[in-house]
Amino acid sequence: MIPEERSNSVGAAQKGLAAKFLALFCLLSAATVTTATATDFKALAEQGYRWVRVNGPYATPNKNDATKLADAKSASTDVELQDKTHAYFLLPGMLVFVLENDSAAGLSRVRASGIVVDLWTETKYLSSEPLKDSYGVTETPDSSGLGHLGSPTPSPSPNVGQGTPLENPLMNPSPNADRSLLENQLMSPSPSPTAH
Repeated sequence: MIPEERSNSVGAAQKGLAAKFLALFCLLSAATVTTATATDFKALAEQGYRWVRVNGPYATPNKNDATKLADAKSASTDVELQDKTHAYFLLPGMLVFVLENDSAAGLSRVRASGIVVDLWTETKYLSSEPLKDSYGVTETPDSSGLGHLGSPTPSPSPNVGQGTPLENPLMNPSPNADRSLLENQLMSPSPSPTAH
C-alpha cells in the first residue's frame, strides 16, 4: 500500500467515526430533551386538573341543573332537557380545572378553556389519569388554553368600584365611530367582481 493511499483510508475512517459520534450525540441529546420536557401529569392532577371521560351534554352553569342532567336517563338525547339546563358538551380528553367538589351530590364545579362560565358536572365524568383527546393528544394546561391557574377566581378590574364606567367602545361608542367604521370599510381592499 502506498503511504498516500493509507492516509486517505485513515482519514475516511476518522470521518466515519466522527459522523457516528455526531449521530450518537444527537440521539442522546434528543432523548434528554424529550425526558426533560415531559409533562408531570400526576402533579397536574394534584393541582386540580382533570381529563374528561365522556362525550356529550353533561355540564351546566347551574348546580341544580347539573343534578337534573345527572338524574336523567337519556340526557345525551333529550334535546329539551339540554335546552332547559343550558347544557354544555364535554369531550373525551378535554382538560378542566376543578374549582369545587360536592361529594354528597357527586358533582364538581370546573373551569374549561373557551367557556366563560364555570360549569357543574358529575365527578365520575372526570379522571385524574391523563386521557387522550380525539386527535390522540393528551391536553396540558398550556396546550388547552387553561394555562397554569394560580387562583381559581378572576381578579376584578382596577376601574370597578371607583365610580367610573369601564371603557368599552361597543357599549359607549364615540359620535364618530360609525363614520370611522364606514371609512375603514371603504378604504380596505376587497375583491371586485370581474365581468367575463
